Amino acid sequence: MRALAFLAACGLYLAAQPVHAQTQDMCALMARNPGWAEAVRSASLTWKVSPGTILTVIDQESRFRATAKGAGAVDANSLRNFGFAQANLRTWNWFLRDTGRTSGSRSNFALSADFVGWHFTTMEARTGVPRSQFVSHYLIYKMGEGGFRRGAPPQARSLASTLAVRAKFHDRKLWDCGFGADGDDGDEGSDATPN
Repeated sequence: MRALAFLAACGLYLAAQPVHAQTQDMCALMARNPGWAEAVRSASLTWKVSPGTILTVIDQESRFRATAKGAGAVDANSLRNFGFAQANLRTWNWFLRDTGRTSGSRSNFALSADFVGWHFTTMEARTGVPRSQFVSHYLIYKMGEGGFRRGAPPQARSLASTLAVRAKFHDRKLWDCGFGADGDDGDEGSDATPN
């Protein structure tokens, strides 16, 4: 009985903790996945959104799992959130049309990285919130533009603030390990460092 009470207390403690990143070492993750690294560089340069921002959103949304499914999603054809970026099908199709693509899978890492950058940039144009303001843009990403305009609950704002700190941490580490050294993403990222 005592053991059950201890386990229950541990469970409550763990449930109250902030969401932990799948990895704190994005440099190692990029080194193991050179295709992902190139995709993040490209998306960062194209959309002027920092690499740490892109990776933090994907980590939070799917833990880097290509076939991660949101609540109610059955497969890649679901309208529900699916894939690396946990994009819903309607917004994903908007992204494909807006970027001149005729098709593309939500389980494709390069497209997902591009989607995150596109989303931040598109929502900046629609809301007037600079894409460098990570907290606001993550709330728009999670709640939709209308939900964001209605106001975020304190728990969502707290999570977004935690993720903003994580994105800055990842940007610093990526810069330190030379991730931006062979391109200009270090300079571009300075304009897009998450707040």
